[in-house]
Amino acid sequence: MQHANVIPLSRYRDKEKRERQRVNKGKNGSVYARNGKLWIDFRYLGERVREPSGLTDTLENKARVRKQLNLITAEIANGLFVFGDRFPHSTKIHHFAELEGKTITKKPDEVTFGEYVKQWRQAMEPGMTTGQKRDYQGLLNCYILPFFADRYFSEFTSVLTKKFLASLKSTISRLGKPLSAKTIRNIMIPLRVITKDACDEFGWVHLPDPFSRVKLPKPTKCRVRPFNFQEWELFIEHIPEWYRPYFNFAVQTGLRPSEQVALKWQAIDEEFIHIELSRVRQEEKEGLKTYESNRMIMLRPTLRKILAQQKGMTKGIKSPYVFLNMHGIRITQENLRSVWELAMKKSDLAHRRMYETRHTFASWALALGETPEWVARTLGHVDTSMVYRTYGRYIPNLTRKDGSAFEGRFSEPKNTESNQTLVTISHNYGHNCTYGGCLSGLTT
Repeated sequence: MQHANVIPLSRYRDKEKRERQRVNKGKNGSVYARNGKLWIDFRYLGERVREPSGLTDTLENKARVRKQLNLITAEIANGLFVFGDRFPHSTKIHHFAELEGKTITKKPDEVTFGEYVKQWRQAMEPGMTTGQKRDYQGLLNCYILPFFADRYFSEFTSVLTKKFLASLKSTISRLGKPLSAKTIRNIMIPLRVITKDACDEFGWVHLPDPFSRVKLPKPTKCRVRPFNFQEWELFIEHIPEWYRPYFNFAVQTGLRPSEQVALKWQAIDEEFIHIELSRVRQEEKEGLKTYESNRMIMLRPTLRKILAQQKGMTKGIKSPYVFLNMHGIRITQENLRSVWELAMKKSDLAHRRMYETRHTFASWALALGETPEWVARTLGHVDTSMVYRTYGRYIPNLTRKDGSAFEGRFSEPKNTESNQTLVTISHNYGHNCTYGGCLSGLTT
């Protein structure tokens, strides 16, 4: 009779079992080995929990892990245990946080910028306009994510931000030129917004401000060069007849090019032109540059004449837009720019940007005596400050009478009556000044 071969259990297994029993004897939960590593096993909130310790299976490590497990079971018994505090990297952290009724707060060294951007965009984009989505996506994909995507927020310092700025200054745009100061400042906007939102969301109040001690480049102001009346008459002669209504309308209204190319017939009634739309990069948007940009311009007789001329030229073409190209399609800034540049060369005038039609309107209006308030409203400015700052100095170039009234007053022969008047005014304001002396005390 043949006997079956019986393979006895390894003495090693017996020894391991005895050691495990000794470590866990009389204790809640257990410490055990799996593939040479130590794990813990306990129950929490009615569920079994098994988590790795990360330590190799040795007698010394078993004692260390057992002490930690004893603390855990004691905290559970006293209602002090928080799963996320003990196991911040566990895959079950969100599950037990829900059971505990707590919110998970991640640390800066646990979140990369790229990971947070994905969550941020999902939450924020539903409330953005089409233009905002496009701008943020372009700046993030082209400049910010290639540099910051894999960096943890704990790495964000002012030094890192300065390095990013340095890289931007050496970047060449698609036009073959270095990035302008304005573009660099625009790139920093989404970086600053998203970083601040992450700090607010996770409560990173102690995270150093990565934008402190960082100086952004200052944009250079473009020189404003409005036409005078004679220059405009010369220039408009070199514009093709089809496009003359567009440019004459531009200098008569001061509209931004993005607003004028989007102008529709339905926005014009018997009294006013309603500026409600703009078109940038072939995308039409209702959100104009500022709140004041949504405005009404009185339909003056000159504007009626220009629009009548435009309507006669486009008669028979079905389009909601006022200004069309020669093919009967809505006009674009790119199409207009080529017309503008050719006319500039033919007129032999100092080169100007197409945007100068807006500056020309403002300068002409002020030179002819219109109030800065009316000019600001027509341009869609918040107040008159930009009107004074940007256009005021160009009025003398149009009138050639700057200071003439003031100069004429003091260039007249001196007489006793005028001298006495100035002395009286000086005394009334509490200053003992005479003609030709101190007038600084005069106030209005």
